[in-house]
Amino acid sequence: MKYVCAVCFSLLLSAAAVAQNQFVYTDDETAPNEVSAAKINADGSLTQIAGSPFATGGTGGGGWVEGLATATAGKNSYLYVDNGGDGTISGLKIDPANGALRPVPRSPFLADGIAGNYSLAISPSNRFLFASSDATTLIHVYAISQTNGSLFEVKGSPFLANANLDGLKVSGNGHFLIAGGQSNSAVAVFSISQAGALTEVPGSPFPASGTVSAVESNCASNQVFAVSNSTNLIDAYKLSAAGTLTPAPGSPFSNGASGNGPNSFDLVLSPTNHFLFTTDSFTDEISSFAVAPDAALMPVAGSPFFASSWTSGTAITHAGDYLYAVDFSDAAVLGEHVNSDGSLTPAPGPFNTGAISTVGEMNTVITFPSPVCPTVSTQ
Repeated sequence: MKYVCAVCFSLLLSAAAVAQNQFVYTDDETAPNEVSAAKINADGSLTQIAGSPFATGGTGGGGWVEGLATATAGKNSYLYVDNGGDGTISGLKIDPANGALRPVPRSPFLADGIAGNYSLAISPSNRFLFASSDATTLIHVYAISQTNGSLFEVKGSPFLANANLDGLKVSGNGHFLIAGGQSNSAVAVFSISQAGALTEVPGSPFPASGTVSAVESNCASNQVFAVSNSTNLIDAYKLSAAGTLTPAPGSPFSNGASGNGPNSFDLVLSPTNHFLFTTDSFTDEISSFAVAPDAALMPVAGSPFFASSWTSGTAITHAGDYLYAVDFSDAAVLGEHVNSDGSLTPAPGPFNTGAISTVGEMNTVITFPSPVCPTVSTQ
């Protein structure tokens, strides 16, 4: 009965999310750091909201990737953004009516305190924020205040990862943190305790095809995907109940891009987990794959799809109807309508942030409300 009620509650949240306004946020990597914000219109086009860009209170441009994550704690929702130039994390409260941002108490919060490329991930329960930088071999774990969105580092944090990391994702059941190994070309898996503490699972890290730049995991918590910024390959794994990874049949898979690559920069699953989308930062294409139950990938007819410019970070809407990718060469966000067969059709745009930074490249984008898995995790 508790499980049924949890599912019902999740479905109610999903329906409410679809009815409310939807927004896109990018980390502009400026110094001082800023976040550009836009409203998602019915046709998928983006309109900059009043007050954008919003200051984070930290310094950007510490690397070519800045992390973004959203969480709902109590009655409020928050955007978390790292400041790669000074090694801090800012918490910003989201106004659900207009998408405006304002700092939470005590923000920004200290992470490593040094410049680097940061990755952020939120637990499905919205209790914990995980953060790592490719400049260290550490993972910070923060408890998220359910009152005001402030961050408090948990006991034992930071935890040793034994590699420089680039890309974090929490499994749909909240039991595991998946981490991309940049310095060891591998994917690490950590079990997450009820208190947020991390313990690397036996056999981790698991070999990948290159220097991992991003990771993804499905809602059923039995599939993991990783892409590399040194190859055009996608590694697909089956995730066991114990947290071990086994390559899927046929893995690794080519992204099929035909430009100046190879460089599989980012990836995202559709909310139903039926499709996987990847970007290649040295092509003007986005690849789309159908995902089999055993985690094998099959290119969607017509993939890769023309995206008009070089793409990097990507995100998908809560309903899965629009996919957004950063055009890092023009400080813009490109929109694609996601058709029922997984194919892509350009949406009106692009949305130009105007945030051409002299200290970094805008590479990260996130949607709000973000997609959520259709169960409520206790972890």
